Amino acid sequence: MIDWTKYTKIAEGVARRVADEYPGIDAEDIRQEILLHVVEKQGVYEGAAYPDGQLRNNFRKIAISYAGRERYTYIYHSAEYVYTSSEVRQLFERAFFQPELWETAPTKEDGVSVSAGGVVVALWDLDRAYSTLPVLDAQVIAKRYERGEALSSAETMRLSRAIDKIVRVLNNSVVKRQQEMKAHSGPQRRTVGATA
Repeated sequence: MIDWTKYTKIAEGVARRVADEYPGIDAEDIRQEILLHVVEKQGVYEGAAYPDGQLRNNFRKIAISYAGRERYTYIYHSAEYVYTSSEVRQLFERAFFQPELWETAPTKEDGVSVSAGGVVVALWDLDRAYSTLPVLDAQVIAKRYERGEALSSAETMRLSRAIDKIVRVLNNSVVKRQQEMKAHSGPQRRTVGATA
């Protein structure tokens, strides 16, 4: 049987150190990625009974792999704003399920530019992405962030995957907007030697 208190403590320590090595990558996201891996490989971890030092080494490999993927994603999309899983979690936690914030926020019809950035636009984008989720994914997000209820290990894994899906939808939307802006930017200047 896995001692989740011990595993969580080791994961937190590893996550903090790796987050220091990878500025911009949230330690909490790293910790959750490590624990998600443990849940997925629970049988292996229960059977192996790794000593603490080996757990740290395993967790560090997972953490560095995750941080590297996150950094690559950021670099790939850095031409314009990119949503991270940490930001999406914060939007869910602090704003998305707060009706009073939605009531006072301007709407798209108020003439606010969608490309203006800011929390209001992030909420619009998040609302659109949230509506694309399968029902069980949306329910686990609501359970965690709207009702503040504790999640089982399986639900934690579903939550992490649901957040990843939303981040992909949001960032694909950013790329699509970039491509649309390029396509509608008007006639391009001809260069010398260009054929008609």
